[in-house]
Amino acid sequence: MVSSFPPSAVPNWMHKLKNGAYVSNKILERCLLSSMSDDEASQAVEDAITKGILVPKGKATRAKGKRISLCFSQKISELKPDPYCFECHFPGSEPLKKCLSCDRCFHAACQRKNPHRPNYSVPSDKGQPHRFPLNESDMEDSCDEEEVETQPTSLAQATPTAQADSCGLDYNSNINVIPPDPLKREADSSDDVFFVSEKPARQRKRRSTFIKSEEAPNEATDELELCTPCRLLKLADLLNPPHVSIEELNCLLGYSWQTHHTWLKKDVRKYMAKHWSEPDATIVKSVLFQKDILGLSDISTNIELKKYKHLSEFLIDLLDLQHNTGIFFGTNCEEYNATKWLLRDITHDIREIRRCSDCYRYSNESDRSPFWFAKPCTQRHELVYAKQCGSPHWPAKVIRVISKRTDIYDVRYFGGTHSRALVSARDILPIDADISQLNTKWKSTRTFNLALRELRCHMMLLHQPMYLFNFYADPREAEELINRALPHCMEPADVNVSAKRSRAGTPASAKKRKITSATISPLTSKRIQPTRRCSMIVRSEAFREMSLHIAQSLPSLGMREPFVGYQAMLQEVLFLNEELTRSKTELENMKEELKTVKRKRWCQHCLQEAEFDCCFTASYCSDECKRRDKRRHQGTCSLQSKS
Repeated sequence: MVSSFPPSAVPNWMHKLKNGAYVSNKILERCLLSSMSDDEASQAVEDAITKGILVPKGKATRAKGKRISLCFSQKISELKPDPYCFECHFPGSEPLKKCLSCDRCFHAACQRKNPHRPNYSVPSDKGQPHRFPLNESDMEDSCDEEEVETQPTSLAQATPTAQADSCGLDYNSNINVIPPDPLKREADSSDDVFFVSEKPARQRKRRSTFIKSEEAPNEATDELELCTPCRLLKLADLLNPPHVSIEELNCLLGYSWQTHHTWLKKDVRKYMAKHWSEPDATIVKSVLFQKDILGLSDISTNIELKKYKHLSEFLIDLLDLQHNTGIFFGTNCEEYNATKWLLRDITHDIREIRRCSDCYRYSNESDRSPFWFAKPCTQRHELVYAKQCGSPHWPAKVIRVISKRTDIYDVRYFGGTHSRALVSARDILPIDADISQLNTKWKSTRTFNLALRELRCHMMLLHQPMYLFNFYADPREAEELINRALPHCMEPADVNVSAKRSRAGTPASAKKRKITSATISPLTSKRIQPTRRCSMIVRSEAFREMSLHIAQSLPSLGMREPFVGYQAMLQEVLFLNEELTRSKTELENMKEELKTVKRKRWCQHCLQEAEFDCCFTASYCSDECKRRDKRRHQGTCSLQSKS
């Protein structure tokens, strides 16, 4: 096929040449005017006739400028090499390079530097149902590559300067300036006597290591001769997440595909089956595509049958799907932009699976448990307190550390929506740091307490074996472990507005008002405590009975003690449990007495229990105390100021 033949011309012509129909060449040229000029459209028809794709009616001869009826040839042999670039999806004016490992072709200028990074810009998805995750940056790896590329340049610029100074290495590998004359003269001597000094060590030449291998010199050149899918396959084993089975890998890919496959509304295979007959579709396949057309249903079937063994295989199928879409529909249509959005989102999910497959699985199975973020991962994450601008230090997991000029932590917070953020190293504190003085405004909020509770639950579950939370574990067992750990975690405190203490109103006259017990009886009513707080004695008795029953049933069942000294340790545990129960009871009684004391009024002069109030700010036990305290109190007494 001629290299200048546009691939989008064949689908446009097939709508006019269905079922072997003949159409004038002018009409075929007019079909292409929306995407090219008049001369390019005429040249495309000429190339199709020369290649044998379009044939004239009967034995008519082709004359320049003459109208002629054309139709698709029914004897088009299947093309072995792919005639279109795998990256730009155009034949182009430059010659195509064939991959050494497959039948794909590409231009040398279109080849990607990094097979994981596209060489095109993703269009804006404003108004689309999906959004690109804000915690991911496509420029991270490219920035690293730029820094690496700039280092040899700086070293090369510094080499002439270093060579200009005559420096050398001494026996201790210290850099010294070599004197211009290795012989030194004695200045005080009148005779020309020379003393031979020891020459410094010569500058050591760093020899480059040479490995005798036939493939080493050609490794860089072979990399440039491979297409993007073959380069991805070479790194498939290295970039696959460790300790992930094929079943789990396909399950994770199924989560990503189920979420993002709705980007594509049109499929090449379904489009051809809907608009054309089977012979016409076969003609288009033989002209444009080398292999069978990959459809959306094929990818879903491969995931269900667990055919993907590496993440790169799934990504290669998506690249083939994008290549077929770019050839069939063109690169300036909405369908091709949808493939860019699809690859962008799925590539982000693949990066998340590589970083931590357990975190990705837990987030997609969050409907199974509200405390899914507390489950531990095989790759244990560092726990820190991370702070963002306008927010306090919050507990979080470290997903990764981006090391550039300064360390940047990619963290995911406990509690709430478990949001992600990129936090600088200066805003990170270790998990054992004391943040009571830093989060004074937030430590009593419900959201912060919920985050701390989830953190505490996660730290308790870290002591459990990992096989209880892996892909093959029973979700009910994991949920039971979480339910067992939650009662031992700190419960969130209810944040309520502290009501003012009710006081008696200011008296309207100077009459003495006695404080009776009936007046304060509503304030001293006992609060009904929850059952889990008032049943300590009952629980201790039940624990003692259960422990004694177990100790007595062991000999009857023919079982020995678990270890030596079991009975002595059991008695000590029962004794300590009783002491703990008694101490908690005394503490509750002291709290009740303290509440009663706080509700009483005390004499302003002798600090005894008051019998009446003078005003809103002072109370006294007798008239004598009121008379003695009159000089100090009359300046602040509210009754005298009113009178």
